Amino acid sequence: MLSRAPRSRTPVETMALIWSRVLTLAKIGSSRISLQLHEARYRFSSRGFASTDHSNSNPLLLRLLQEPSSSVKSVLDSPESAFLCSSEVSCKSLVRSLVSSSSPKKAQLVLEWRLERMSKENEADPDCYIDLIRLCGELQNFPLAMRVFAAMEFQGVKPTAIVFNSLMEACLSSHNMITAFSIFEVMKNSESYKPNADTFTSFISAFARLCDVDSMQAWYSAKRAFGFSPDLQTYESLIYGSVRSKCFDFAVRCFEEMMISGIVPNKIILENMIEGLCKRKNFEEVKKFLNIVFDNGWEIDCTVAKKFIRRSFDLGAVDGMEELLTKLSKSNLAPDGMSS
Repeated sequence: MLSRAPRSRTPVETMALIWSRVLTLAKIGSSRISLQLHEARYRFSSRGFASTDHSNSNPLLLRLLQEPSSSVKSVLDSPESAFLCSSEVSCKSLVRSLVSSSSPKKAQLVLEWRLERMSKENEADPDCYIDLIRLCGELQNFPLAMRVFAAMEFQGVKPTAIVFNSLMEACLSSHNMITAFSIFEVMKNSESYKPNADTFTSFISAFARLCDVDSMQAWYSAKRAFGFSPDLQTYESLIYGSVRSKCFDFAVRCFEEMMISGIVPNKIILENMIEGLCKRKNFEEVKKFLNIVFDNGWEIDCTVAKKFIRRSFDLGAVDGMEELLTKLSKSNLAPDGMSS
């Protein structure tokens, strides 16, 4: 009797096995994992949420804030509420507003309700699942992101690199580095959802926020080794992480490399560069850099330039300041009183 060929695992089954193994390793404290997961090292700043109060313009938000958590899903099930929360845009806005209002538990319940509704309606649009996974990442809730991933595959929606990137970002935002690496391995060994440029950018950004320059540089090298050119977001993360880690030479190198490649720096990059050069206390470099900024008409926060100029005057480094003040007064960045 012929033996039946073993059935290949689906992506969600593979992820389940990985997740199970990660939990086992975490419990036994395996020394074979060469990752130092110190809690203090992996601190992520909260991202993606505005602090604006939308309660006056959103009646559903106001009601959810007034109701206990146990009533959130029943409120959402009402016809008028379901209509207000039916689209991805309105759901996203509601979740972020709840987090801004210090109600993360209710935000999670909204996501759970949205997932249940999508399952009942046999949702087949992969973008809906991607948006939901990303919101789970913003809530730093990787287990819920895994539930969304499993529900997506149950509906027969095939995962893509974008889906796996969203799942991986949820891991990174949840401080779950081991599982993020495991997802990367799944992608690398697949045929249908190989790592793309965004995959590497996510790791670079994550380690930049952690001020882990060695890991950040390693993933940058890996991105190039895989044939992906760095983009604006990559350079923004590299320069941010380098300045925060006081690796100023690498920040300058990245900026020069970016300029050679023809990428125009954004406001965040310019201000991080000015901050790094100021920390190095090389005022000649800062003056030269500000001249380049003004000559190219690039946008920076006027308070950043003003802070440097005042500090230079305080330290007696006045050479070249008159030229900078003239350029600042002629630019559209000059605040009131700077041109006089």
